[in-house]
Amino acid sequence: MKKPFLMLLLLFFLIGAMLLAFGCDAPGEVANTDQEEEEPNDEAAPAPAPAEGDVSYEDGTYRGAFIDRDAVQVNIQFTLEDNIVTSIGYRLLSHRGIDYLEPETEATEALKDQHEQILDYLEGKDIREHLVDLYEPGDFVEDVDGFSGATIRANKVISAVRDALNRGVYVY
Repeated sequence: MKKPFLMLLLLFFLIGAMLLAFGCDAPGEVANTDQEEEEPNDEAAPAPAPAEGDVSYEDGTYRGAFIDRDAVQVNIQFTLEDNIVTSIGYRLLSHRGIDYLEPETEATEALKDQHEQILDYLEGKDIREHLVDLYEPGDFVEDVDGFSGATIRANKVISAVRDALNRGVYVY
């Protein structure tokens, strides 16, 4: 039993000794090539990625979801015509097993209302220009407070919309 262990230990020792003897660059180090560094050239800078407003999406119905810990929490469906949201709705809206679309308490009714205000805000607007507005839901959602966490839910909706746009048209 000791012999295989000693052989393995000897092998690691030999590999380490070879690396020390012949050298190798440490991770993250770059070998010195004795060449002068080039001055940055503004003309050669890559073009910035197109802004969302520069993109055009196909007309059709889109579906997307926000999933956390293997549980779908936000599932939406919306229709675009010339990048304008013509209809939008939740297919599923839940958290920790609580279905917000069928609220049983005043608290879940309030959360449902906040979520609906998020979608109401997007309807009739250009998705490319107004999706980013959801990062500041206090501008259009009533009764936003730290307890309800409306900002966090708006981020989930943003993720679901982006998921749908990334997937492409569900139905033409």
